[in-house]
Amino acid sequence: MSRRRLIVNADDFGLTEAVNEGIVEAHQRGIVTATTLIASGTAFAHAARLAREVPSLDVGVHLTLTEEQPVSPAREVPSLLGADGRFHPHATAFVKRYFAGQISLAEVERELDAQIARALSQGFRISHLDGHQHVHMVPGIRRIAGKLAQKYGIPAIRFPREAPRLYMLRDGGASARLAQLFALNAFCAAADVRGAARPDHFVGFFYGGRLTKGNLMRVLHALPASGTSELMCHPGRHDPASSRGHWQYRWQDELAALTDGEVRDWLREHGVELVSYAALAAN
Repeated sequence: MSRRRLIVNADDFGLTEAVNEGIVEAHQRGIVTATTLIASGTAFAHAARLAREVPSLDVGVHLTLTEEQPVSPAREVPSLLGADGRFHPHATAFVKRYFAGQISLAEVERELDAQIARALSQGFRISHLDGHQHVHMVPGIRRIAGKLAQKYGIPAIRFPREAPRLYMLRDGGASARLAQLFALNAFCAAADVRGAARPDHFVGFFYGGRLTKGNLMRVLHALPASGTSELMCHPGRHDPASSRGHWQYRWQDELAALTDGEVRDWLREHGVELVSYAALAAN
C-alpha cells in the first residue's frame, strides 16, 4: 500500500492569545502537527512563549503583508502601508496595488526578512514558510520568499495549489471561493518554486476559516491515495472580543474538529500518518 502522510498546519500563530491557545490545544489534544508564526502579530510574544513550552509543535513563519503592522519601521516600507500605518487590509487590495506598480519589491524583501529574523531571534528552528492570505505566491514575492529561505536555511515553502473536488461544487454559495481558488492556483502555476521542499498535495483553502468536523471529514475522504499532503487550518478558542470578528472564521469549531477522537481514529484506520514540516524536510 502506498504511504500516506499528512501535515496539519495551523495558520495565524501570534494573531491573538485565544488563537495561540487554540493552536497549542489542537496540537496537544488533536491532530495539528505544525504552525506558522505571525512575527508582526499582537500576540507574538505570547505565541513564542507557548512554542518554547511545547517544543513538539513544529514552527514556521507566516509571511504577512496584509492587515497587520510591519516589523520594520514604517518609514522603511511606506509602499506596504496605508494611512493608518498598517498593511493594506486584504490580499485583494494588496494584489491590485502590486499589479499597478505601487508596491516596492525592495520594501517587501526588507519586511519579510525582518519578520523571519524576529522569529529566529526567539531560538526556534524554522522549518517552513507560508503566507498570510497566500501573498507569498504573488509573482516576484515568491522569488523573494525563496531567496530568504535560502539565506536562513529554511528548507520548505508552502505550495497552496488545491485541486478542485466534487464536494466543492456541492457546497452552497461556493462560487466566490472557487473563483479565489482558481486565481490562487494560477499564481501557483506561474511561480518559480525551485529550491524548496514542499508537500505533494495541499488542501484546506476552500474551507479556510470554516473547517467544521463535517467539512474536515469531506477533505480527509478526498485525500490523495499516496504522498504527503498539507492541511491548512485555523483553530482557536472562543473570543467574542476579537478584533478579527469581521473575518467570520469559526475558530472554535475548527478546534473542536481537530481534537475530535473520531477524526484521529479515521486517520489511523486509513493508514494516514501525521507528520510535521520538519519531518518532510528531513526526508
